Amino acid sequence: MADVVTPSPGSVPPPAPVSPPPAAVPPAQIRAGTRGTRAVLAVGTAVSVVCFSIAIILELLGRPDARGSATDLGAVFRSASALESWGWATLGTFAVILSPAGAILATAFEHAAIHDRRTALTAVAVLVVLGISLVVSLLSR
Repeated sequence: MADVVTPSPGSVPPPAPVSPPPAAVPPAQIRAGTRGTRAVLAVGTAVSVVCFSIAIILELLGRPDARGSATDLGAVFRSASALESWGWATLGTFAVILSPAGAILATAFEHAAIHDRRTALTAVAVLVVLGISLVVSLLSR
């Protein structure tokens, strides 16, 4: 049997070692996730590659080529469903334009999730500027 040491009367056992409290992580060291931003950019890239590839294949096959205004979404979708290269190329262009805007929106959500309001609001402000420039360019046609 092991010898059990019992403190003598009047003696005080040594205090247990005290570990320091965990240091608070400064906000600058908390990192927002980037999964959403990367996913939006990857999907946008894939969609644009597919659309432009279909447009090139349709050109090589000699399919009829309609023309129209990219602001007429109905014409764009009718052209794409009729397998015309213009419709597919326009859809690819939409994907190229919308992917960064979607990534900025995803970034805003990712930073809002960690309570980084400054970055989230900056991302939203960038989207507002992009939206205003889009409206101005469409109205000036």
